Amino acid sequence: MDTPSDGTVAAERGSGTLTYALLAAVVVVSAIFAFSTNALPGHWYAVFKTVHVLFAVAWIGGGLLITILGLRAQRETDPGAVVTIARQAAFAGEKIFAPAGLVVFLMGIAMMINTNWGWGTFWVDAGLVGYAATFITGLAVLSPLAKKIEASAKQNGPEHPATIALIDRILLIARVDMALLLLVIVDMVTKPFS
Repeated sequence: MDTPSDGTVAAERGSGTLTYALLAAVVVVSAIFAFSTNALPGHWYAVFKTVHVLFAVAWIGGGLLITILGLRAQRETDPGAVVTIARQAAFAGEKIFAPAGLVVFLMGIAMMINTNWGWGTFWVDAGLVGYAATFITGLAVLSPLAKKIEASAKQNGPEHPATIALIDRILLIARVDMALLLLVIVDMVTKPFS
């Protein structure tokens, strides 16, 4: 039985320490910037917007990357790679994207409470509808479908027609979901019809 050498364990521990130190630095500098701004309606609004944007970047950027990697593996006709990406997508969807999406939503609500933009404007309603659609799609469709792909690959193999059909379906839904998320971003940035 192989056991990791002391050097490997120390390197992993050092890597984790560095990651947490970098995360702490980002949080501290972000807080300093947010509380030092004069460009926005208030300091708390700046904090809410900073958190909103950072989590949106993690959620949407991660989802876009997984979608692109899935399409790439599909074009290379490598069902095994797509199954691996589906497994990663299921993890990311549950552990990263769903919580990040919820934080994005809550920070959006907090920003609205701290401004006078008013509810019921087109861009706010469109953003909320887009968010709800993609959040529900992620939880109710993409995550379970990724698990079905993994189960089908284990039971039937990654090249089985049932597995391939599930892969094709998830990649199509992921593309539509990404398009919707990108439109929500454009809506939030441009604030049309306001």
